[in-house]
Amino acid sequence: MKKIYTLLSVLLFAGSLGLKAQDTLLYEGFQADSLNYILLTQDPPPANMVDSLWYDYDLDQLPDGSTGNRSDYWYLSMAFADADSTDQATMDTNLVIISNSWFTSPGQADNWLITRNILLGDHDTLFWKSAPFQTPRYLDGYEVKISTTTNEDVAFNTILFTAAEMDSINGTNDSVFSGYDFSSGFVHGLDSTYIEFNDDSARWRGVLRPFFVPLDTYANQNVFIAFHHNSFDDNLISIDDILIRGTINPSAGIKEREKSDLGLNVFPNPANDYAQINFQLAAETEVAITVSDITGKLVYSENKGSMTTGRHFAMINTAALEKGFYTIAVQTNNSRNTAKLIVK
Repeated sequence: MKKIYTLLSVLLFAGSLGLKAQDTLLYEGFQADSLNYILLTQDPPPANMVDSLWYDYDLDQLPDGSTGNRSDYWYLSMAFADADSTDQATMDTNLVIISNSWFTSPGQADNWLITRNILLGDHDTLFWKSAPFQTPRYLDGYEVKISTTTNEDVAFNTILFTAAEMDSINGTNDSVFSGYDFSSGFVHGLDSTYIEFNDDSARWRGVLRPFFVPLDTYANQNVFIAFHHNSFDDNLISIDDILIRGTINPSAGIKEREKSDLGLNVFPNPANDYAQINFQLAAETEVAITVSDITGKLVYSENKGSMTTGRHFAMINTAALEKGFYTIAVQTNNSRNTAKLIVK
């Protein structure tokens, strides 16, 4: 099992390299004594413009089909994987919030976890972790959405991130990804990271994986963030360590970031096991990604083919790279954007 960065360790290491941290605007780790979680209510959001409550909203109203008497709502539970059983920052039992899509008859989950209202600054970022109960068989998907108006479900028209779900089964082996088809989005475990093998079920179990989305587009606006579980007839999904925080990297420079027409950025940076490359396309275009070392030697390249308008990300296995400094380039039909990467 590869070493897993906790969100806290990433932030602390970034701080040691001179990142200037602004105030934490939102944090929820879903521990039993959490002060934020006790404000969460299961009532429908009242379509407020500004609201200090979190909302846990079950729109599907479908009954649990497992034998575990699962809640109809997002609810607190132990983390699924052994690797996540303990919060390394506090050494406490690690709790997460989870949602069910296994019903008495096949159906689609429609569960909403909606944050309180947040007033963003100039350069804020949304961080979180997620893990499915299992993958690839019955892999649960979800969407992260944002609203700049109210906290009712119909106001969340913008998708920031999509995690794929299992669509169909083409094979007989529960742990071989080629035997399954998936919806569009990030397929947890497809890159062979953030999973652990469960001997009892002969399947892969999801390990909490960190993600992040820059929120620069919504600078100085009041927003709500929603985690929308919308899997059809799968199992369970977990979310943990939701954080919104402003960070500025002086070594990159704000002007340099603003000149990037792709909004290109890399996380974590420095990286150990992996790096997530984030970029946004204003129009459909061909995309190629390359990584070069400090001498200019090409060490990685991938032709992504034609990609649609919107936000995208790609994962690079940095464990295969030597320690040092690298340049990541994202080439489109009309531009070439670069970002620096440190592998430690």
